[in-house]
Amino acid sequence: MKTFLKNKSKRTIIGLAALSLVIGLSPMIAQAATNGQAPIQPDKEYFKKLGWVVEANSSPDMACNDTSLSRALRNGIKLGIYQGIPFFNIQSGAETTGIDWDINMAVFKYLGITNVKSVILQWPEMVPSLLSKKIDVIGGNIHGNPGRYKNFAFTAPAWWYATVVVAAKGNPKGIKAWADLKKSGIKVGVIAGSQAAAWVKDAKIADVSQFTNSALEFAALAAGRVDVVVEDEPSSVVFINENPSAPVQIVKGLKDVPDDVWANYARYGVRFQDCTLNMAYSRALSELIMHGVIGRILDKHGFAKSENIFEPEHNPGS
Repeated sequence: MKTFLKNKSKRTIIGLAALSLVIGLSPMIAQAATNGQAPIQPDKEYFKKLGWVVEANSSPDMACNDTSLSRALRNGIKLGIYQGIPFFNIQSGAETTGIDWDINMAVFKYLGITNVKSVILQWPEMVPSLLSKKIDVIGGNIHGNPGRYKNFAFTAPAWWYATVVVAAKGNPKGIKAWADLKKSGIKVGVIAGSQAAAWVKDAKIADVSQFTNSALEFAALAAGRVDVVVEDEPSSVVFINENPSAPVQIVKGLKDVPDDVWANYARYGVRFQDCTLNMAYSRALSELIMHGVIGRILDKHGFAKSENIFEPEHNPGS
């Protein structure tokens, strides 16, 4: 899968947040998610025959009787954002840009939500901030996993991109397969609180360094403090294109990559109890996809709509 980057953007780094927010959710914060997963889930066997493996507990409750949408229309909404090109580019004195920024703004335009407050966070703060009601929506795209399904709800898919392994130039550690990340002496870097962090934890990789943003992560890789990073492909492509002399490269043709590393759409996060907001958000996203709006947003930011909307195995163009 190729991702094409046409435009370069200036990188800025927001100040670091305390890593105490990173490792899991405190019991007090976890209690903020009151109405758990939907009691009824899709018929997994039926959809499996049609080529869709439905993840357990991934469907939100759709029997809505809450006031979250009307409240957002009346009082506005707090959107969690973070510095991370190409998802968000937050510049002092300039308008925020980025793929996820533009998609969320399009959702608000579709729904008629006119009062939007941006709350700038570090990525590890996103879930705790959602559950403590500091924000109403995780505006940075987020991927489902079993741990996250227990704590908050996901919107419908917005777009798709691959996860990649980035190594030092020349791949001196000889990383050729996912299993190689488990080898003794391999230092792996991830963003704290990210899907990659969950994957390396599940893989029982021992030597892992966690970072609050991709700029610090790639700096550590370039300086040799870690041997590889597991990262979103868009962030990796941006870093390499903006820093052509950096001694790093994406590992191509990686073998035995777990299916859930690839087959996972980018979505947005809301609280379980904000059901009407979730259903409206999801309806907006489906309309934006089907009418080409998200495709044009991807084009605007230098990514191929033919490759970054659908999972590869479900891409009608492949």
